[in-house]
Amino acid sequence: HDACEEFKQNMISKETKNQGMDYIKQKCKYIDNFNDFMKMPKNVKMFSQVDSSDIDRYVVYRIHEGNVSAKTVADEVRNIKLMFDFATKYKYFESENPALNPDIPKHNPKKRIPIPTQYVLEVLRSKEISEKDRAYWSICYYTGLRASDAGALKKEQVHKDRILIHDTEKTDVPVEIPLHPKLKKMNIVNVYTKKGDRDESTQRFKKELLKIGYEQRADIHSLRHTFNMMMLREGGLSSKDRKKMLAHSSEATTADIYTHMDFDFIDEKIRSLP
Repeated sequence: HDACEEFKQNMISKETKNQGMDYIKQKCKYIDNFNDFMKMPKNVKMFSQVDSSDIDRYVVYRIHEGNVSAKTVADEVRNIKLMFDFATKYKYFESENPALNPDIPKHNPKKRIPIPTQYVLEVLRSKEISEKDRAYWSICYYTGLRASDAGALKKEQVHKDRILIHDTEKTDVPVEIPLHPKLKKMNIVNVYTKKGDRDESTQRFKKELLKIGYEQRADIHSLRHTFNMMMLREGGLSSKDRKKMLAHSSEATTADIYTHMDFDFIDEKIRSLP
């Protein structure tokens, strides 16, 4: 218990500067979930005696009893692993980290689809959203940047006619994107630098879509798919060019995951044939 509490306090003191409090609370909740599991009568044992079988039982318990997705459980176990790394460093635990190789079922995330532009534009024109949300969502829509890069644009990355990032957060791939006229009129620097703030903005974005009748699964990341399809359809850009704009590490990601069939568009083209 002492190790769990000390780890949480250590995480709070170190991460609060970079992440929102909601994000930190969620990470602490993951540790509390495991602590509560180990306090159950059939599981009680000394912290120093926890082994990999306890982690595997916890995974099964969370998925089947807690009805938690495999993806979320994987996130929980990653934090449990960090806790045991911390416990080893400070002599609370002396055996091999029990959370090194947990048996977690593979999760199959639902495939994202592009949000039709008319819905995105209706949300961006709404008078009910904050200017920070409008700026953040507009960056994602008009640049195709990942949420983490879009929310933390630095002043030196925003030029008169383009956005230039030398090393994007996820892939370290440089990206150069023309600056849309609407973005020039907004404050787009350091809009949401903390993940917790971006997550909260994403929830508001989803609610705005529901308000106007768009009920498909969508979030801020969906705007990268929308941007890719706009660059393909309206811009006529090759997959090689779109790969560079999306800062993908491979062209296959752009072509196989981000490029979607648009039946109405194809139907229009076929009907226009002489």
